[in-house]
Amino acid sequence: MRIQFLLYTLSVLAVVSAKKSNDNDKCWSKKFGIECCKHTKTVVRKTYDGPWGKENGKWCGIGKKSTRPKNDVPPPPPPLTDLSKIDDPAAVCDVTDAITGESLAKAAPFRFGVGLNGGAIENSTTSSKTMREVIKHQFNSVTYSNLMKAVFVLNQEGSIKNLKKGKQDPVLDFSTFVDGLDFCQKNGIHMRGHVLVWHNQAPRWFFTKNYEEDGEYVDAKTMEYRLESYIKQYLSFVQFNYPGVVDVWDVVNEAIEVVDNQYDKSTGWYTRTLYGNNSPNMWYDIFGPDYVVKTFRIARKYALPNVKLVYNDYSTFVTKPVSKRDAIIKLLGILKKEDLVDAIGMQSYINPDEDINEYLAAVDEYQKTGLEIQITELTIRVKSTDDWEEYNIQQYSQLFEGLMKRVKKGYNIGSVTVFGLQDGYRFYENDTQKFRLFDHDLKKKKVYHAIMKILKGESATDSEDGEDVEDVVESDAEAVEADADAVDGEDSADDVKEL
Repeated sequence: MRIQFLLYTLSVLAVVSAKKSNDNDKCWSKKFGIECCKHTKTVVRKTYDGPWGKENGKWCGIGKKSTRPKNDVPPPPPPLTDLSKIDDPAAVCDVTDAITGESLAKAAPFRFGVGLNGGAIENSTTSSKTMREVIKHQFNSVTYSNLMKAVFVLNQEGSIKNLKKGKQDPVLDFSTFVDGLDFCQKNGIHMRGHVLVWHNQAPRWFFTKNYEEDGEYVDAKTMEYRLESYIKQYLSFVQFNYPGVVDVWDVVNEAIEVVDNQYDKSTGWYTRTLYGNNSPNMWYDIFGPDYVVKTFRIARKYALPNVKLVYNDYSTFVTKPVSKRDAIIKLLGILKKEDLVDAIGMQSYINPDEDINEYLAAVDEYQKTGLEIQITELTIRVKSTDDWEEYNIQQYSQLFEGLMKRVKKGYNIGSVTVFGLQDGYRFYENDTQKFRLFDHDLKKKKVYHAIMKILKGESATDSEDGEDVEDVVESDAEAVEADADAVDGEDSADDVKEL
């Protein structure tokens, strides 16, 4: 009798287990690392992959199946780089101190990220096993300074072949950054997608009728199709193969300009029309100022709901002679009306003669938009005098003390990313930069220790930040790496030599 009861119990458990397994199989959103909704049927957002709701503040998939066509499956990742075939220039460094003890990521109340330098797989930060070890211990977020940009991802030869088949869809090549995706996935590190649309490092052939460098522009309708195909393929590949890794995208980069008459003032937010030595902003040439909103609409359509969409720009704190800060806030308000943007990316290239208090004042204004603030591409440049290091430490300390005070006040500062791992980047023969947190031998610099002290709540000074921080209430936003020729673009300015 006992044996029969035991067999009956086991059979019941097997049925229950099978039912749970079947329920999991029906959860279409689980492949993205997002559970299906257990109770709610209220649709908060619809994307290409399906409808989404929220339970306990977290996104969840609604329904029994995805709305993505079954035959629309992104390609698998290309082969990874064999690192044993790449000479690691940092292998000679003793990184014991860098990979043990204190960690920036663990000490910070926000994500602490680092830029991945390099203009090719051969000199990419992720191609160094030694640098990878330092990143694993010190950081929980990375940003490619170059290798995710359109010029590195779009494949001209493949796109021309598509045209011959009657297809306007561009072909994408993900081999330049798949090593970083794999590294992040295996080590619990997030990656900022940088960048979908930028006027620079976008190949001209992508905008022409025959996908040829010297061809005529296509019409706006054709270009919008190409843009959507490009973003759809890009996001789908990343989200299917590396779910949860890239959960932030710089959707549009540097669409605002306030100097040298390189802008369209009629929009109210100084839309960039030119850059560098009057090179054209091809996105503006074809779409006009609407290219920014169009891009964000497409990105929202294909991005998973837990992926944050960011507008990223430099000189975000400049208010004179024209306020770029206010122009950015105006654009954010336009995007926010359609729920298209989640965060402002404050590229943070700061010169020795610039006032950190003005930078922090801009943080106060962006807090009022209600959007998350992400400090991107943080680079405080050094003076050419003997006291350069002490002054650099002072500026970094003032900045981080200001940020920490604001975090304690409840500011929504989601991440800080320093844009490079080490001074004298070892993959370059002649890099003389001195503004990073680790030296040429991957030893912690004095500035590293100063920042760590602040992150741990041990203020380096009594008040470097000027006035006390006032409470900032949220209000509607309406209320108020570049190549050598792109002198206006701060993006990837430290990587000029590799382009």
